[in-house]
Amino acid sequence: MSVALALSGCSEQPRKAPPTEQEIHAGDSGDASGIPGRHPYRCDDDRPLLVDFKNEGLTLELRRDGDAAPVVLTAPAAGLQYVGDTMSAMFSGNELKIEEGDKPPVLCRKDTSL
Repeated sequence: MSVALALSGCSEQPRKAPPTEQEIHAGDSGDASGIPGRHPYRCDDDRPLLVDFKNEGLTLELRRDGDAAPVVLTAPAAGLQYVGDTMSAMFSGNELKIEEGDKPPVLCRKDTSL
């Protein structure tokens, strides 16, 4: 019986899931600015979009350029939809789908041509 108790005390702790892409990007930088969490995207309307991952990837700051005021979106947990006052966004791999009011959705892809 003491062996069973000793073995139960050594049980392996549950492993934490691997970090999401958003958690990873919150700490690195994908553009020349070197700002932690900033990554360039290119949208299907051929406009650039800067995405700043904050708060371990649970907050997004979206800007059309580095000097613009950000649109802030938040998600309650990794992998869920980001929402803001007038806009929402959802990741699927390296793609970000942005929906805003009655406008058609905009699809943005991570820009790898730095």
